Amino acid sequence: MPDQLRVDTGCLFFPRGGSAYVINYLNRELDARGHSTRQFVGSLGQPGDLGHARTFYCGLTPYPYDYNDAYALWKNGENPQGRETDRPFHPSYEDRSMPGVGCPDPMFSAVPDAAAEHLTDAWEKHLAQPRPNGPAHLLHLHHLSHLQVAAARAHPHLPRVTTLHGTELKIIAGMRDRLDLAMCLGRKPSELAAELPTGRPDRAAAVDALALEWKLDDDEHRLLAATDWTLWEHSLPWLLRMRHASTLAGSIVTVSEHDRDLARQLLPDLADGDIPVIANGVATDLFTPGARTDEQRLDNLRRWLVTDPRGWDRSGEPGSIRYTEQDLARFTDPTTGKLRPIVLWTGRFLAFKRVPVMLEAFARALPRLDPAPVLLMWGGVPGECEGAHPADLVRDLGIANSVFFAGYRGHDDLPEGLRTAALMAAPAVNEPFGMVYIEAMAAGCPPIATSTGGPARIITPAGDRANGWLVQPDSADTLTAALVHALTHPEELARRAANAAMHARLVYGWEHVADRYTDVYRQAIDAPPTP
Repeated sequence: MPDQLRVDTGCLFFPRGGSAYVINYLNRELDARGHSTRQFVGSLGQPGDLGHARTFYCGLTPYPYDYNDAYALWKNGENPQGRETDRPFHPSYEDRSMPGVGCPDPMFSAVPDAAAEHLTDAWEKHLAQPRPNGPAHLLHLHHLSHLQVAAARAHPHLPRVTTLHGTELKIIAGMRDRLDLAMCLGRKPSELAAELPTGRPDRAAAVDALALEWKLDDDEHRLLAATDWTLWEHSLPWLLRMRHASTLAGSIVTVSEHDRDLARQLLPDLADGDIPVIANGVATDLFTPGARTDEQRLDNLRRWLVTDPRGWDRSGEPGSIRYTEQDLARFTDPTTGKLRPIVLWTGRFLAFKRVPVMLEAFARALPRLDPAPVLLMWGGVPGECEGAHPADLVRDLGIANSVFFAGYRGHDDLPEGLRTAALMAAPAVNEPFGMVYIEAMAAGCPPIATSTGGPARIITPAGDRANGWLVQPDSADTLTAALVHALTHPEELARRAANAAMHARLVYGWEHVADRYTDVYRQAIDAPPTP
């Protein structure tokens, strides 16, 4: 086996989530070691946009799969997964549609089987592009989807490694649970979509009647009521496709023990196999601790909120939420003249991120703290929102004077955002890994998370090595208590911040992650070919 490897990477999605940063940092580390990498990745937008592959992966060797034509079809009211384009838009693992707006990337389970074949064919052609410096030794795929089928067709004899990032496991579990429920009711998901449309005036009564007729338990009743069945009509073919994809994935890696165990439960062919866990890393040269004066913090806030606003309202347009110098004055405590403590939330506006719990807990903490803190909402991919828009929740809770929306910003800004804050709080439930938690730790901004998913393994909540706080899932009460404790015990906050930065640097540097992946690559290349 050669010392220097030629590794091709494949990912359906345009840059917007954690997997894109994993690809970016891992491939840079591999290139720095003398290996040769290429990135077959989605791309959306123009040069300079965060979703533009050549911009995001600048310095690497991206081969963009351009979604702009498919996006234009969607804007024109046409089908972005249809045959009208030879590069159809990818589906998503979450419901990204906003009421009255929709989205170009519906959930996988809402995409018909014919479109699935078109998606697979398009990616087979994209992956087949030859390498100028000799064939690849290995193909590293990210997420589980039709991509594994496309890769097996394009390169049937090329060893493969697939990293599961957790979001695919959530939708597989969702499809399985809803198929089981539909079977209990003697119906198909498509029949439930017709019988229980979300706009039906007596839908709640119809759900109750079905639950009573079929003797559903409380959990089944809640799932039936909460499900928009139009999003799950094609669950069965996609569930079968995902399971088939797992048989073509090659060596599978998960980012946490939680995801490893879940993958074995959901994908029968993985039940007995060896699944190494390789945690995502953090750019320790970028995410570093650093004290900031009030003046420096205000300068940062002015840039993010006034000069270059990217917060967005229901229009989905970055900058549609913007602030003035008068708004910026609210960051200063009128009694002391000092800057109020800043709590930073960061993530996407997805249901499992539990934004409503974050806002409810913050609203409860405000009257218990003097000076009262400010919440900086950092993130939210433009136009992507599951459930009520956070700005609407802020208004309803009466906390608009203490909550600011910075919008979706790149990694160049996030380290300074974390250094500007006193602590980071993000009460996601069953977060697959939680890259942002280790980024916060590396920047000396101790995180608050729930005792579920990846963060439960990352954060030490007590003892000499405590580096953050863990709270109960879906509990505004325990999150409120953690916020109050952190902001009223400055010495403890400083101790956990120092522990967090040290832990992130020693355990999660990309050099350690690259070592682990290189071992997996060589094992996959050395493995006998699958019959």
